[in-house]
Parts: sequence; C-alpha cells; structure tokens
Amino acid sequence: MTFRTRGFTSLLLTLVSVVLGASGVVLYFTPKGRVAHWTDWTLLGLTKEDWQAVHINVALLFLVVSGFHLYFNWTLFWGYLKAKARPALNLKAEMAVAVVLTAVVVAGTLTYLPPFGTVIDLNSRMEAFWERQAPRAPAPHADEFSLERLARSVGLSVEEVLEALNSEGFAVKAPSTTVREVAERHGVAPSEVYAAITKHHPDVDK
Repeated sequence: MTFRTRGFTSLLLTLVSVVLGASGVVLYFTPKGRVAHWTDWTLLGLTKEDWQAVHINVALLFLVVSGFHLYFNWTLFWGYLKAKARPALNLKAEMAVAVVLTAVVVAGTLTYLPPFGTVIDLNSRMEAFWERQAPRAPAPHADEFSLERLARSVGLSVEEVLEALNSEGFAVKAPSTTVREVAERHGVAPSEVYAAITKHHPDVDK
C-alpha cells in the first residue's frame, strides 16, 4: 500500500488544528496559576500546566506541518497567486479583505476595542470566578511555602502547624517540607492541607 504523503499532511494539519483550538479554548477558561495550584485544578485529568504544554507543542507541530503542507502544494499556491496578480499589480479583493481583517483583529485586541476587549474581559471574569470559588490561600503561591514559612505567614509556631497536621493524619516531621509536598504525599490539594491547620486554629483564617 502506497503511503500518500500529501494526503497524510492534510489530515495531520486538520487534526492538529482541532487539538490546537480545543487546548486554546480550555486555557481560555482555566483559573489563574496560583488558584489552579492551590486547588489542584484539573480537566480530563490534566493540570493547567499539562494543557499549556500540549498547546505549545501542538502549536509548534502546527507550524512544521503547515510548512510541509505549503511545500507539497506550492505549485497550486503559487499558481493561484500569479493568476490573481496577473490582471493588475494591486491586491485582489480576497487578499485585501484578509489583510484588513487580520489587522483589525490585532489592532482591536491591542486597543481593547469591542468586541475584542470584551473577549479579554470575559477571560478576566472567568479567572475571577475561579478565584471566588476556590478556598482562600493565606498568600499567593502558598503551596510553595515550607511549613516553617507558612507558620510565620499566619502567625503560628511551626510546632503548632506540625501538631495540627499530624493530628489530621498528615504525618510531617521536617519544617522544611513544602505544603505542596505534603499534599502530593497524601493525594490531596494544597488547600486541604491548609484546611487541616485552620481546623485547629480557625483564627488564622479570618
């Protein structure tokens, strides 16, 4: 059976476009990084960083496949351009509209003009929604804090933090252990580790 490279390239470009679009939509609606980390946010079993990695690598694949697709169809593409340019040196209507539309989208986005600014505002509102729904963190990126630093940030001694965690089943001895490390070791979100502390010291969460 003959492997049709040109057909394969077209199919691959279509599939890559679908995945690129889907991952872009997911990232548009994801919470901010600090919220995603604090709550262990996932979609279809993938974290925000997983979706970002997929989006970046698929975007690179899209560029490579697009280059091959143009190479395999260069004769048709160049013939089309020459046919359209032959009647006159000026751009044809299709090319002019394409250029203007692209420029409008870029300029409208940079200047926050509607509806482009509206799209950006919706993204900001989605991030704010996730932040309102998430358990409150004592500080941004608190999941990266060591237990010793966390204790200082909430006005407790490290002994009080360790005692609270141990009594809730989070066996921890080293104050240098981070909140995320404790969470990963016990299969919970960092916010749940903090909740175990505030259960014994509710005043720190006010």
